[in-house]
Amino acid sequence: MFRFEINGNNNAIRSLSVVAFAVGLFLISFPSFIGLTMIRVVGVLLAVFSGFGIYFTEGTIWGRDRSFFFVGVLIGVLVLIFPTLIMIVSGLGLLSFAVYKLFFIFRERGALDKNEFIISVVSLILGLVLMFYGRAAIETIVRIIGVVVISFSAVLFYKTLES
Repeated sequence: MFRFEINGNNNAIRSLSVVAFAVGLFLISFPSFIGLTMIRVVGVLLAVFSGFGIYFTEGTIWGRDRSFFFVGVLIGVLVLIFPTLIMIVSGLGLLSFAVYKLFFIFRERGALDKNEFIISVVSLILGLVLMFYGRAAIETIVRIIGVVVISFSAVLFYKTLES
């Protein structure tokens, strides 16, 4: 059994649990807007920090030309314009990982390692889902995070009532 101890002011913890509950409801209520907005924010941050890298780096960094920061700016701008592109790229990455592992399993082990086989098949399915249903995958991820936040707030609130 998992033991969960909280020390602190009960009123502050109750307030935190109510705020966490409201955030969880917000995440569940507007998953597409929140997911796409957060992806766009990450794209802007990537472009801004890569731009700072271009501006503040003199000559070379780590023995390479500083022009690789331009790739960061380009990816940040692309993510800002096409936020579901992240899910397509993630899906391609998972798909390539799964296909590589499946070929390796069948070639080397003859599908005897069942755990690795199951992980590869699940990765293959997730890669296909992320590639073809990117917006639905974003919504599902945000909803899962919302449910976790609401569960955490319920546990916090219950612990304040317990003491």
